[in-house]
Amino acid sequence: MDAIVGERHIMLVRLKQAEENLKNSRDQLRALAARLQSIRENERAVIAREIHDEFGQALTSLQLGLSWIAGKLTPKQQPLQEKIKSLSALVTSMIRSVQRIANKLRPGVLDELGLVKTLKSEAREFEGRTGIRCGFETNAGKATFDRLGAVAIFRIAQAALTNITRHAHASGAIITLMKRKNYLILTVNDNGKGITKKLIYSHDSLGIIGMRERTLALDGTLTLKGSKSKGTTLTVRIPLSRVLIGTASSSLVQDNTQ
Repeated sequence: MDAIVGERHIMLVRLKQAEENLKNSRDQLRALAARLQSIRENERAVIAREIHDEFGQALTSLQLGLSWIAGKLTPKQQPLQEKIKSLSALVTSMIRSVQRIANKLRPGVLDELGLVKTLKSEAREFEGRTGIRCGFETNAGKATFDRLGAVAIFRIAQAALTNITRHAHASGAIITLMKRKNYLILTVNDNGKGITKKLIYSHDSLGIIGMRERTLALDGTLTLKGSKSKGTTLTVRIPLSRVLIGTASSSLVQDNTQ
């Protein structure tokens, strides 16, 4: 009997030690994920600045040069005028592309407008770009968000919208950002064909893996549910203490761009 009791005690000690090791491993993974995300965002910021400063300035100079040449042409040089007009339109398009790429790499508007207004703007831009109706609702309009937390939430919403564009075959979507007790809850729902369990847990679903990493870094949870009749719903729950600065109002702010 003593031997059995002793063996059971040893097993309990080992089990407790295994639980501690698992907890430590999870903490280390969270810290590593947060560090990797921070490095990634910093690298994106550097690349965005280089693209904006180098390519943007060069294209602007080219645009000014074309305008100068156009001013030197005579009415009789119509073919040259048409060619310069065509090149000028191409340069203008390239400038817009550079600005769009730089904004995607580093959402500078996030610093200027804050998370709520940026998500609202993203919903409108998504609808204009894809033709998919997109609404936005929140009760966190007065909240002040931590920079890293705001970037992570924005990137998750951005990735979810990208997945809708590529895979959902949806005609409508809605983003909600709600404070519920001690949590901030982000949901992105569409009325498309619904994601399958195979895709949710696939190692090839890099977009979903990236969203999970960002959520994990904030001690949050991410769930995905798909249904042929109800589309796909992404739900992210993050402790308010990880994303909010100070006390925020809970007044409801709604904006339906549908």
